[in-house]
Amino acid sequence: MHKYLKYLCLILIIFALQIRNVDASSNYRISLSATSINKGNSVNLYIKGNELIGGFTISSSNSSVAAVEAGTAWVEDNTVTIKISAINSGSATITVTPTTVADDNGNDLSLASKTLTLIVTEPTKNPIIKKSSDATLKSLEIENIKLDKEFKTNETNYKAEVEAGTEKIKIKASATDNKANVSGIGEISVTSGTNKLEIIVAAEDGTTKVYTITLTVKDYDPIIVKINNKEYNVIRKKDDLPEVELFDDKKITIDENEIDGYYNDKLKIYLVGLKDDKGNVGLYIYEPEDKTYKEYKWITVGGITLYLIDPKEKKDNFNKYIETIKNSQVYIYKIKEKDKTGLIYGVNVATGNKAYYIYDKEEETLARYYNKEISIYKKISEDYKKYTLIIIIGALVICISTIIIALTKSKKRKESQ
Repeated sequence: MHKYLKYLCLILIIFALQIRNVDASSNYRISLSATSINKGNSVNLYIKGNELIGGFTISSSNSSVAAVEAGTAWVEDNTVTIKISAINSGSATITVTPTTVADDNGNDLSLASKTLTLIVTEPTKNPIIKKSSDATLKSLEIENIKLDKEFKTNETNYKAEVEAGTEKIKIKASATDNKANVSGIGEISVTSGTNKLEIIVAAEDGTTKVYTITLTVKDYDPIIVKINNKEYNVIRKKDDLPEVELFDDKKITIDENEIDGYYNDKLKIYLVGLKDDKGNVGLYIYEPEDKTYKEYKWITVGGITLYLIDPKEKKDNFNKYIETIKNSQVYIYKIKEKDKTGLIYGVNVATGNKAYYIYDKEEETLARYYNKEISIYKKISEDYKKYTLIIIIGALVICISTIIIALTKSKKRKESQ
């Protein structure tokens, strides 16, 4: 009886072991982070082991569609990640095959291969949306003020006139394209005389269009002056004058009209504001005795303000050039046009001193230039020219001497032969 029981137990143990081998395939799982991707992207393949250790091979049925980064993997009760790249559109079967696999007790396991299908598609191309270039207005008006003509989208210049004393107006406008941006509208401050008002339309793609309204504010008693046959309107109010440094406010009488202006006691100069027919306002020197006007030109650099005038005498070896300094066109005297420093002639508005000033373009500084310093600068320039000439002559002498020596040696060789 005991003998039969031993045989029965042995058969049950063998049967249990067979069952374990058959069920071992459940001891690993595979999955993809995505089963469908666009060409050019990648997915992850996950191999998760459960109570096993061993090697696996990974392959693609179509490597031109899906390429496996690593063809082998080692799993020890963990999850291994393998990258798969999508090369072209299509489908590929990813196969994971256990090679040598054992359980945690070292018993060999016979596990079946597993497969997954990966679909690769062409990426969806986003349509290129062309930005609008429409920079036109569909309406333009000044509140309670009539333009000189009916508004038309393609007409960009208009005129209007308002009564004396008007200080503010309201411009209304709307763009044809709702994606365009309109600037220069709303409440706008204006002054007596001509005012050039620009309404700028910026289209979605950056294209711009400018509409201009030339608005004339009537003067109670306009003061019109002529300079070189061009008419200017005299500015009456201080608020409408450009700012200027080192001048005091001053009431000035022109043709029995008292206006606001400026005065500098050091220079003994009166300044008044004049507006041209385009609405540009500038400061002009006014001579009360002969009632003449001359444009006031000045620059401020490094705390020094110069009233610019032409020198009576030109400095030797210096040439006259025009250069932009602080947004102003200035006459500057240099030995060479490319020099970083030069001389500017003018009157120091703070002191009243009239002299040459050295301007340093790189440092953006002004400093008074004395005659002694000018002489030194001139001497340095002359020495530079002299030394350059000496070097050139020396080089020519050396070159000629070398040629003569070479010819002499060549002649002696021929004679010796």
